Amino acid sequence: MDIKDTINERLTVLARENLEKKNILEKNASNYEKATDEIFCDFLSVIDTFERAEEVIKEKELDKDESAKKAITRLLNAKKKALSTLNKHGVEEIVFPNNISIDTMCVVNDTEPDASKETGTIISIEKKGYTRKGHLLRPAEVIIVKN
Repeated sequence: MDIKDTINERLTVLARENLEKKNILEKNASNYEKATDEIFCDFLSVIDTFERAEEVIKEKELDKDESAKKAITRLLNAKKKALSTLNKHGVEEIVFPNNISIDTMCVVNDTEPDASKETGTIISIEKKGYTRKGHLLRPAEVIIVKN
């Protein structure tokens, strides 16, 4: 074997090792992103709890008393801070243009007929959906019109 063959063989081995290391790095990055997404999904359940509590407060009109209103405002500051932190890390609430559902961004929990609205129009969002850095983190849960 001459020097040229030895060099080519060594370059082939190095290229293979380089590719293997690149694949490992990509797999690790993917695993990191998946683990981070799971953490953010857990964090979103805390936001859901705040939102449910906020709905109950409004339904029961607990926000009418001035001292209760101040306490509620202070409590909801934690929700604002949490949402700000999520946003800082690329987590964004899904927005539906023209209030029309997008199949890849939501799960339809129920449908209702309404001749005055287009099929697919969102009647209500039962649970907000979120994306992170352009990919779906959690789909929205919606009720839509179906004629």
